Amino acid sequence: MRGAIAIFVKTPGLSPVKTRLAAQLGRDTAESFHLASAQAVTAVVQASTRNTAIQCYYAVAEHVALQQRRHWRDLPCLWQGEGGLGRRMAHVYEQLLNQHDFVILVGADSPQMTAAELSIAYSCLSDCQHHQMVFGPSFDGGFWLFGGNCKVPIERWTSVTYSTADTGAQFLNKIRHLGSIQTLIQLRDADEPEDLPHVLKSLNQLSEPLPAQHALMSLLTTIVQPVAETESGSSCAM
Repeated sequence: MRGAIAIFVKTPGLSPVKTRLAAQLGRDTAESFHLASAQAVTAVVQASTRNTAIQCYYAVAEHVALQQRRHWRDLPCLWQGEGGLGRRMAHVYEQLLNQHDFVILVGADSPQMTAAELSIAYSCLSDCQHHQMVFGPSFDGGFWLFGGNCKVPIERWTSVTYSTADTGAQFLNKIRHLGSIQTLIQLRDADEPEDLPHVLKSLNQLSEPLPAQHALMSLLTTIVQPVAETESGSSCAM
């Protein structure tokens, strides 16, 4: 089976990156986290697809980033397209499904994902006799992964309200009649400063973290400790 997995990324300097983190921690810190997290996800994806027929991609938010590949040199790039998140995911999914037997979409902000968990998704979607989908729920109500070996009409993507506490539930309700759905482990996205300690803890609990995950842990340690100290100082002042 020829599969594809696409990592959704934004390019610092071309798009606002991790805006909720940037609002409290500063743009430079948010951009550094995004790039390090994307590298960790890339390393996991590459490790999981070694010796397979699965092709890895970056799905970049900016068309100009296809030429200015300063940050995204490790994998082939394709453009997410125009519109909201649902329309962009639909565009990438459909484009890759025309070339591959199954497609998986992941974000760049769940760096604690593992090759073992991705392998479960690959195994499920390799059943070409049936319409199969995989869904990785997030603690915030969204999802960190979606994959399928069947067509998903664009209105199933675009009729969902994203970045809400029931985004994942809405999406599952839209697609449940298209085929069987395998649910993966629940992970935490790093969208808010308070998410970072949880992501760091999850990374520290990995039995065999990859070098890129180690590098992200080092970065997160420098971010999380000052944030915790600031919050502690604020509490004492009240």
